[in-house]
Amino acid sequence: MRTIFALFLLITSMSFGQEDWKLIAKYELKEQSVWQSDLMGNLYIADKDLLVKYDTAGVKQFSQSIKSKGRIDAILPINTMKILLFSSQQQTFTIFDNTLSEANKTYDLSSMNFGYVTHLAVSNQPNKVWIYDQLNSKLVLLDLGRSNQQQEVENVRGLLNSTEIEWVKEDGNQLYLFDGAEKLYVFDLYGSLLNIIELPDTEGLEINEKEIFVIKKGEVYRWRSEDKTFESVKAPVSDILEFQWVNTTFFFRSKNELSKFRLYF
Repeated sequence: MRTIFALFLLITSMSFGQEDWKLIAKYELKEQSVWQSDLMGNLYIADKDLLVKYDTAGVKQFSQSIKSKGRIDAILPINTMKILLFSSQQQTFTIFDNTLSEANKTYDLSSMNFGYVTHLAVSNQPNKVWIYDQLNSKLVLLDLGRSNQQQEVENVRGLLNSTEIEWVKEDGNQLYLFDGAEKLYVFDLYGSLLNIIELPDTEGLEINEKEIFVIKKGEVYRWRSEDKTFESVKAPVSDILEFQWVNTTFFFRSKNELSKFRLYF
């Protein structure tokens, strides 16, 4: 099954939504900074050697040196009590608690027979993480408690006829992969391909509770999979590089700044 999103992305006259943005906070970022919010709206920012946590009011709560962890590529909230930091440079990931103390050992992916891992995604299944091994074109659901217990999807690029996977996320008991050809692949949790969604000219992508958010030409589009409807609203900032949606809160990242807005669609 294939769903074409090109129609609603190109015909903006059919879109709707209330333009009622409320600025909550702004955070200074450096070009190499990595950030992510958890489901409660707490914000985590990693910048070179330092990891910082801000609460929902934008107040700095904790900071922790991460110098030994290498360059951080992703911060992945597991729940409100734990986050995962991934470094492709060192091919490791480490779990921290909600006070930014190390909660577990550092996992060495090279020693676990992975070739070169480029993306991780937290699973809703307890103690499990999705790992995309680019070198071996393999997708693995790893049980952190029992590293010998895992399920695999082999030859991912061949299966999808894709050259490069750019983004991986589990949401609503489905796994999503987005590639350089601007196609979103939807899998079930057993690794079976369910759908392909084409997202031409996409400038940003987010999925939360099976709702797909896309940025295109300064507009934020939301696709409701439940009732197959969409709506859009003009973005409150320009030159957006990344964004995230948590409940009614949006985070928009430009080159040197992260803005937190609230919007009720």
